[in-house]
Amino acid sequence: MSAVLYLLWLILAGVFFAFGYMFLRQAQSPLRSFQVRQRGAEGAKSAEPDKAMTDMALEVNNYLDSINSTNRNLNRTAAIASVISGLVAIVSLVIAFYQASLG
Repeated sequence: MSAVLYLLWLILAGVFFAFGYMFLRQAQSPLRSFQVRQRGAEGAKSAEPDKAMTDMALEVNNYLDSINSTNRNLNRTAAIASVISGLVAIVSLVIAFYQASLG
């Protein structure tokens, strides 16, 4: 019975550490910024739409920056929580070994 318990704690620790790694990787991959494609210039007609597209791209990029910051913080927090959970599982495994050795 105790071997099953040891294996269970070891598997749980591995799962928690894998989640921590996954969240850490997600924290390092931001959303790409929005780029406006350059179109052929048609004189005065294209000046106003180009300015509107540039302004819109700036607003979208500001929004993406705030989303990236929030996602980075949330994923880092989840990674830290997962690593702590993995460490708790390892400590529980050690405690189970210690109790079994006492008899």
